[in-house]
Amino acid sequence: MVTRKEFERVREIIEGKSKPRAISHNFAFTGLIRCGECGAMITAEKKTKHQKNGNVHKYTYYHCTKRKDPDCEQGSIDRKNLEKQIKRILGTIEIPAEFREWAVKCIKEENKKESQCRNQVLDSQQQTYKSCINKIDALIDMRANGEITENEFLRRKTGLNEEKFRLEDLLKDTGRRIDNWVERAESLFLFAERARYMFKKGGWEAKRQILSCLGSNLLLEDGKLSVSLQKPLLLMEKYAGGVQALYERLEPTKNGLKQWQLEVSYSKNPLWGGLRDDVRTCLMDNPTIILPVFSIPA
Repeated sequence: MVTRKEFERVREIIEGKSKPRAISHNFAFTGLIRCGECGAMITAEKKTKHQKNGNVHKYTYYHCTKRKDPDCEQGSIDRKNLEKQIKRILGTIEIPAEFREWAVKCIKEENKKESQCRNQVLDSQQQTYKSCINKIDALIDMRANGEITENEFLRRKTGLNEEKFRLEDLLKDTGRRIDNWVERAESLFLFAERARYMFKKGGWEAKRQILSCLGSNLLLEDGKLSVSLQKPLLLMEKYAGGVQALYERLEPTKNGLKQWQLEVSYSKNPLWGGLRDDVRTCLMDNPTIILPVFSIPA
């Protein structure tokens, strides 16, 4: 005995009326990369190869959609090759965990020391702004009492308004440059340390998120991927080689060293001062820049 639903299903299959279900795939890098030859998007497809010995191999290939130029001559690249290139790019910004811990601690300590100086600057700017507002109020009173002419009033008010707007911009800029740069720097160092590892171990969603964080102008041409790193990651690329070389010199004995001993070695290297100052300037001068802020488990 079968149910009517089961009977109808079997009949559909026998009579060929059953519609095949569409198979959907999740591709990590579609919609992110463009063809370097014609500018069309890169798409992906899965292929299965059956060997004579019975083994079955499944592959994922990325290639140009050719929607902008049907004559585009770019071929395909397999997923493993593409991921290998992405991991190589991530390796150019990678820093050791010990360096990241020390760098973040130094940034927080120095920011705390500098906060008093910054507060003094803000207090001074706010006092100057308050004085300008008082002058404008006094000028209005003088005109109301007939102490100055209309022309004199307009001339002096124009100058004071210009000063008022300048001070307002200065206050906004000072506050903007301070806000959250330390937290953003911490996120930046964390990404530089762990992105390559997480790309290697993560699923397709993690891989997609990491690639999207790298920068813009992702192009695939002749089987080679190129990326225009965003500004903070360009700084990581600039200094990562030196940081890695310093760490490797300590590596033979690092297991016998404590964290504070490693930090002494880092602090004596002039490389750190340049990296710290460049990161601070970059993040404070570009408050709206997109940073890799996804959470990475320890």
